[in-house]
Amino acid sequence: MQENLTQRKRNQRDTWNAIHQAAFALASAGGPGAVTVDEIASRAGVSRRTFFNYFPVKEDAVLGTRTAELDPAVVERFHASTEDELTRVVHLFVSVVRTCLPEETAAQRRAIIAEHPQLRARLAELLAQVEGLVYSAVHDEADQGVMQLPEGAGAHAFEALLALAGGITKFAFSRYHESGAESLDPFIGETIALFRKVVETTR
Repeated sequence: MQENLTQRKRNQRDTWNAIHQAAFALASAGGPGAVTVDEIASRAGVSRRTFFNYFPVKEDAVLGTRTAELDPAVVERFHASTEDELTRVVHLFVSVVRTCLPEETAAQRRAIIAEHPQLRARLAELLAQVEGLVYSAVHDEADQGVMQLPEGAGAHAFEALLALAGGITKFAFSRYHESGAESLDPFIGETIALFRKVVETTR
C-alpha cells in the first residue's frame, strides 16, 4: 500500500513521524509539560510553522494523535450498511476514532500516558470531536427519516442510541488501550454483545 503513495504523501508521512518521534522522546525524558514546540521542531529538523502545519497542539505531537475527521466514504458506508442501528452507529464512531487515534502510534501512546496520566485530557478532547462529527452525520440521516428506531420508543430514543453507541465505543477503546493489543477490531463486536447482554439481563 505504501508503495502507491506519491512522493509528496511520503514526505508528509515522514515529516509527521519525525515530529511525533521527536516530541515523544523529549516528553519521555523531561515530561510533556517541560517540552516546548521550538524544542520539538528543532529536534525534528523542521520549522515552528511546519510543526503547526502537522499538529494543532503540542500534546498531539507527543501522543501521535490527529484531528478527528469524517471521511465521505465512511459516511457512504454508514448509509449503505444493513446492520442494526446500534451496530451501524458504533462502527461509525470507531471509523472516526481511528482517524484521530492511529493504531500505529498506540504502543507509544500507552507508554507516555502511563507515565503522564494528565495527557488523558487531550484524548477526552479528541473524543469530544469524534462525538460531534458522528452526531452530525447521524442527525443528517435521521432528518431524512431513514433511521429505524423502535416504535413507541419515545422522543429521546435517538439521543439514547447515540449515547449508548458512544459509550460502547469508549468502553471498547478503553479495553483495547489497557490490553496492549495491536488491533481494536476484536473488542468492537465483543463490547456490543456485552452491552446487549447487560441490558437484556437487567430488564
